Amino acid sequence: MTALLSTLFPFFPWLRHYRLHHLRADLTAGLTVAVVAVPQSMAYAMIAGIPVQYGLYASIVPTITACLWGSSAHLITGPTTTVSLLVFTTLSAIAQEGPPFAIESVFLLAAIVGVIQIGMGLARLGVLLNFVSRSVVLGYSAGAAVLIGFKQIQSLLGLRPEKGDAFFEGLRRILTRLSEIQPVVLWLVLLTMALIVALQRWKRAWPGPLMAMTIAGLLVWGFDLRSHGVAVVGTIPRSLPPVFLPPIPQLDELIRLVPGALAIALLGLVEATSIAKTIAGRTHQRLDIDRAFIALGLGNLTAACSSGYPVSGSFTRSAVNFGSGGKTPMSGIVSGLAVALLVVLAAPLAASLPVAALAGVLLVVAFEMIRWEDIRRTVRATRSDAAVLALTFLSTLLLSIEFAVYVGVLLSIGLHLATTSHPHIYTTLPDLKSGKLKGSAFGRMCCQMDIVRIEGSVFFGSASFVLESLQRRLKSHPTMVSLLIRMHQVNNFDASGVFVFEQILEEVRIRGGGLYFSGVNTRVFQVFKNSGLLPKVGETRFRGSSGSAIRLAMRESFSPAVCATCPEAVFTECPELKRGNWGILDTGAVPRRNEVADAVTPAGGDR
Repeated sequence: MTALLSTLFPFFPWLRHYRLHHLRADLTAGLTVAVVAVPQSMAYAMIAGIPVQYGLYASIVPTITACLWGSSAHLITGPTTTVSLLVFTTLSAIAQEGPPFAIESVFLLAAIVGVIQIGMGLARLGVLLNFVSRSVVLGYSAGAAVLIGFKQIQSLLGLRPEKGDAFFEGLRRILTRLSEIQPVVLWLVLLTMALIVALQRWKRAWPGPLMAMTIAGLLVWGFDLRSHGVAVVGTIPRSLPPVFLPPIPQLDELIRLVPGALAIALLGLVEATSIAKTIAGRTHQRLDIDRAFIALGLGNLTAACSSGYPVSGSFTRSAVNFGSGGKTPMSGIVSGLAVALLVVLAAPLAASLPVAALAGVLLVVAFEMIRWEDIRRTVRATRSDAAVLALTFLSTLLLSIEFAVYVGVLLSIGLHLATTSHPHIYTTLPDLKSGKLKGSAFGRMCCQMDIVRIEGSVFFGSASFVLESLQRRLKSHPTMVSLLIRMHQVNNFDASGVFVFEQILEEVRIRGGGLYFSGVNTRVFQVFKNSGLLPKVGETRFRGSSGSAIRLAMRESFSPAVCATCPEAVFTECPELKRGNWGILDTGAVPRRNEVADAVTPAGGDR
């Protein structure tokens, strides 16, 4: 019974054993996170194109839910910049039909995202995140930062952002309407940004965004700047999040929402797990990624039912939680409750809060989203990483932003397959001094057997490449009757790989030789066995060491006539074999006569 409760309600174990001496640290961290969450949540709601109170609501119940069901002690779930931007682009067309329908669509979108994430968690699809490379995340974050900053520039200039503006179209509007700049709005934005940057540099422990917004609000109230055209947030409902049950969507609405919901679900999971792993690397906490999927999905479902919008893991709030000394998920629960208390007690104060101040907060956040050092490191690493980052960045700016995620992921998968479909294949020969197998020097090769090392996977994606490489070696050396395949670094082997070796086995048999393997691990050997290829090759021809496989091939497949005329001395046994002393291989060993090899003049081993 206890095990079942722990599975369904994973917070029971840590709540049951919660230590009271952690309470002070969790209270301090939770209250600090709440102070950061309030201005951020309001600003992110602006990015999503919805009233600011819905951003606050998304920082209450979803945060508490994700902390209870999650596996990280420090991850804080709530509104984020990139998810908010995805929400805006997904719903921008629907929002033109009127605010009530748009708000309902926001809740419905959160519910769809939650269902997708819970489904992925239950199906244990955490491995899929391996295909979302670091380059994709960096490129997308940089592109999203540019778009977020770009949209706020219109507020900075006192212009009214128009939903659905494409990047270049919006840029054209700004350039053609510079005469409409409102100096008061411009100064409020610059003041907000300057205060935040100054406090971050000299007083990092202070809540810079909240203090900057408060000062801007006091200026608006004290100098009656509303009469000078300064837009304000307006009155926020002084109540807890209203309960809302999203209706069953119509098919056409579902079709419009699912692509964006899938992108939000995927990117949200990448954000949350990346943040949790980063902090866990410092705390040595053990994470359950599939449980994190379910926790985030439940957070989005509760966001839909509590008048919130899609959420993800917040790097800023999680870092604040960790840096403030939070010990357990209780700090996140305290944060959600504190935000709820602030909404009830301090909502009227938002009436004088200028929208320009929120724009200033977002411009600072957008700049911080561009991880310059990580981008430089990634671009220098490999050309493929640089290409993925650049194309994801450009796709974010020029395409529908939800599809930019898919472009980056598909490009990463394509480059991964391109790499794995060309395993490193090269000839190795023993060093006559040390006896170790090394890459062969140019022109030095055994006339009767090639010793081939494969480094990589032999699967459907690489089968053609491997087959062509091995066939080319056989075609280039007519006297070569055998192949020794060293598979010490082959971990992935499938039916397509089996077909490759069946083809090669047929070719060496026609020549009168054999196919030998060394270093085959248990999993790969099982594929040989299950496919029926093992008895065709011969179980004795699978050896643990390459040296044992070489001596077996000499006994079974080498021709004395070819050895006698071969100009190379590749193995330590070669001098004796050239003289016909085959007894060095085994007492009484007599080589088989290889009629095909005997009838062909040696090629001298040239490659």
